[in-house]
Amino acid sequence: MMDEVSGFHPAGPRWVPRAPRPADDSVFLWQMTHLPSDHCHQRKDMSRHNASRNCSFSDVDELMKTVQMAVHIPTFLLGLLLNLLAIRGFGSFLKKRWPEYAATSIYMINLAVFDLLLVLSLPFKMVLSHVRPPAPAFCTLVECLYFISMYGSVFTICCISLDRFLAIRYPLLASYLRSPTKTFGTCCVIWVLVWAGSVPVYSFHAKVGKYRCFHNMSDSTWSAKVFFPLEVFGFLLPMAIMGFCSSMSIHILLGLRDRRYGACIWTIAASLVVFVVSFLPVHLGFFLQFLVRNGFIVECRARQGISLFLQLSMCFSNINCCLDVFCYYFVIKEFRADIMARRLSRVQLVRQDTVITRG
Repeated sequence: MMDEVSGFHPAGPRWVPRAPRPADDSVFLWQMTHLPSDHCHQRKDMSRHNASRNCSFSDVDELMKTVQMAVHIPTFLLGLLLNLLAIRGFGSFLKKRWPEYAATSIYMINLAVFDLLLVLSLPFKMVLSHVRPPAPAFCTLVECLYFISMYGSVFTICCISLDRFLAIRYPLLASYLRSPTKTFGTCCVIWVLVWAGSVPVYSFHAKVGKYRCFHNMSDSTWSAKVFFPLEVFGFLLPMAIMGFCSSMSIHILLGLRDRRYGACIWTIAASLVVFVVSFLPVHLGFFLQFLVRNGFIVECRARQGISLFLQLSMCFSNINCCLDVFCYYFVIKEFRADIMARRLSRVQLVRQDTVITRG
């Protein structure tokens, strides 16, 4: 027979290691220290799963209902009015001042259209974030419009910054690149990119039974192969390009020491500030939620705080469609200053010609 303590079988040399099982009340401790490691991992996964299920976000959702009502309603009204006026204003510049201001006007109209799409999606986002969607296709459409407008604005602002830097630093190259046809083609490429980039939206709620729009997204949505391309190409790279172009443009214009470029400097600075304030907190929230969904952050309070931060940052980033009006204001002011300067130069030329002919 086998020795119960040592595990040695007297009929052969086989050794069967076996730990003595205690006969007292420490059976549970014995099981935790002598059970196989995969069983221990299963117990840990089950405990994490139970902790995840027991973590409630109802307080966060109730708070966000009030915040969204306070932010989205005025944002919708102001954004709708301001962006329609911007489209009308730059459209008139496009007709009357073709092709002098065609490039900037086309970019600004494109930005206003993206902002208008975001504004139109806000009422549906506000309602569908707290109720079950009437149809999965309708929820997907609203989410697509929202994210297309967000990243369309990111790419358009980046292109405006790059275009302005080239016009300041390399005016001959910019005169070739800033033709209306090439500018319109660039805007079309932006639309193609954001529509193609919205493909992961169609799998946001795959294999998820009960869900609400912009919530309860599938695990595949937060996988590294989806998240990191979105974070790098959708935000970090455009922010790096815009930061470089804006800082270099401001540095060059300040070096000229000419007051006529004051409006241009304010336009560049306002665009950079609006970009960072609008999109940096959102993508920081995306990164924190990525850590939550992949098991790096499991503590309930931390997850609740991250959920609140992400929803707040997305809520306040929607104000971007109203903040862009500052960019519109400085651009129109720059246009008018340039037009007045050209008129004065023409008047001076006429006066000189009159003096010469009389003389």
